[in-house]
Amino acid sequence: MNVRELACRSLLTICKDDGYSNIVVSQTIQKNKLTDRDRRFYTELVYGTLRHVNYLDWIIGQLSSRSLSRLDPLCLVIVRLGIYQIYQMDKVPESAACNESVNLATKLGNSGMAKFVNAMLRGSIRRKSEFVIPAAEDDLVRHLSLTYHQQEWLIKKWLQWYGAADTLSLCRYFDGKPELCLRTNTTVTTRQALMEKLRQADIACHEAVHSSEGIYLETNPGMRRLEQVVGKGAIVQDEPSQLVAHVVGPQPSDVIFDICAAPGGKTTHLAALGGNKAVVYGCDIYEHKIKLIEDNARRLGLTNVRPLLQDGMTIGDIYSASADRVLVDAPCSGLGVLRHKLDLRWRKRPGDLRNLPQIQLRLLTSAAKCVKPGGVLVYSTCTLNDGENGAVVDAFLKEHGDFTVVPIGSTLGFAQAGPYLQLLPQRDGLDGFFIAKMIKEGTP
Repeated sequence: MNVRELACRSLLTICKDDGYSNIVVSQTIQKNKLTDRDRRFYTELVYGTLRHVNYLDWIIGQLSSRSLSRLDPLCLVIVRLGIYQIYQMDKVPESAACNESVNLATKLGNSGMAKFVNAMLRGSIRRKSEFVIPAAEDDLVRHLSLTYHQQEWLIKKWLQWYGAADTLSLCRYFDGKPELCLRTNTTVTTRQALMEKLRQADIACHEAVHSSEGIYLETNPGMRRLEQVVGKGAIVQDEPSQLVAHVVGPQPSDVIFDICAAPGGKTTHLAALGGNKAVVYGCDIYEHKIKLIEDNARRLGLTNVRPLLQDGMTIGDIYSASADRVLVDAPCSGLGVLRHKLDLRWRKRPGDLRNLPQIQLRLLTSAAKCVKPGGVLVYSTCTLNDGENGAVVDAFLKEHGDFTVVPIGSTLGFAQAGPYLQLLPQRDGLDGFFIAKMIKEGTP
């Protein structure tokens, strides 16, 4: 199977079947044992096409008399892939992009599809000069949306929240390619020792600023080689996510609940910080996600992680006053991590911003019942939407007078006036993230 066909099949799984791009890409590379050159071409085709989906669809919408919703999903993927090569990959000859796309349509589809693909791609070549993104002064929303690859409704939200200058900075940040970040497993090594090991393997790296365990890789060596180099010494985890466990502040002999734990990055971090005498229950509602927690704990050599199949909505009724520290890393709209999950940015809907806060508040309310007197409750998300962040915590505190906020805005190297820690990419140079810390009244 050639690389373009692999990319086409991967994109179909992602776009049609809602597959997660990072998992689909990783599994495809491992299964097909691609050379470095083929791996780079494959990932560029998949991630590049995903990044430019709205721009590609804007072009397709002007080329086709049929609406995108009426196009066969396979046909749409092949046309997107072809136009991406024609418009964004200078080293790929236009004729090759066109011919290979027609071959894909013939092999995976039918002759009719092949004729349609051929007409679309040759039309995109002839009319290339017509498809110019509107200037900012003519249509600011569309300009930002097509230039920086975000949905128009979201651009409008950002303009409302932050104004034009900050929205432009935010768009530029999310359009960048993130450096891979590791969290040192301090139960087996130190950050400096691990960095030296990486450099000896010719993997350039530098320290994270706010996380004492964080290491940024300046080049991505591929997961297989990276695992060979670091072994149990590290796990991939973004820097803002690494800050959460430090806010929770595990202590020896603590019982800790991580309510929405999969895949286990924060669970294993809590376990490493708490030491062998602390016990961390990584809870999730899905069995396949429990396995992810188990796998990560095993790979890092942590014996104090206890995966627990448990619905966060009811955990408080079953484990009342059972934990010294409880973390609720709530499911959210994910508007702070749009650099990382190219497929998810196109699945966001305005309704998410309205519906999620109700779920988040219910989870937080249930989890709070698990906290012992004098215990700690931490709430976090990876979104920018205040309706899912401070507003949820404020609503919780209004109904739970036995909890008090612990100000953390000026901790971990930040200097924020409010009690909560809200990371904004355009201001802090990090993914958007929110953390709030509360303590329950009473004697431990």
